[in-house]
This record gives sequence, C-alpha cells and structure tokens, in this order.
Amino acid sequence: MAATRPDQGNDPTMTTIELNEQQAHNGAKLLQAIAHPKRLLLLAVLADRRLSAGRLAAAVGLPSGLVYKHLHTLVESGLLRVSAKSAGMCFSFKLTEIQAVLAAQIPGNVA
Repeated sequence: MAATRPDQGNDPTMTTIELNEQQAHNGAKLLQAIAHPKRLLLLAVLADRRLSAGRLAAAVGLPSGLVYKHLHTLVESGLLRVSAKSAGMCFSFKLTEIQAVLAAQIPGNVA
C-alpha cells in the first residue's frame, strides 16, 4: 500500500512503500536463495526447460551432490518445481509462482 509521508505534503509523486516485517523477511529469503552465483546459473539453465540433476550438474560443471544441495535450496524457496519421471526427478522453473512471490513482496506502486 502506498502512503504519503507527512513531510512530503500533497505531492503524489512522493510516495513510499509500506513493507511489514514478514514481507521483508520473505523477500530476503527469496533473494538469499538466488544470491549464490551457481544457483543463479542453475535458474538460468532451467529458464525454458526441464532437466535432471545429473544433466544440470554437467551443464554448470559441479558435482551432483553439490547441485542437489543448491536445487534443494531453490525448491524450498519456491523457485523450482520437481517432477518425478521414470528415469528420476526433473527440475523446472516456476515462473508464474516467482512472479506472484515477487509481486507479494512489493505491496504497492511507487510513482
């Protein structure tokens, strides 16, 4: 929700965003999840495809165990989805969910 601060008078272009503690905490957790360079790389690789952890490990040049650790962080934060296939688990980007999470972190518009 946008609110005019008392020191801003009636100027509608001078607004602030009210952000409560829980929203700030949730936003920080999301940013923390993507802040690691390898996790950001994993997200970029998965942006338009679904891959297994083994193929992701090969794509980013990391051992499978470390890739699983990063994937777990991304799944827990809501950035990735896991689907079970006969050959194992595949990971994919949750674009619409990410947009909703980010939109929820910014409860108003800044003019």
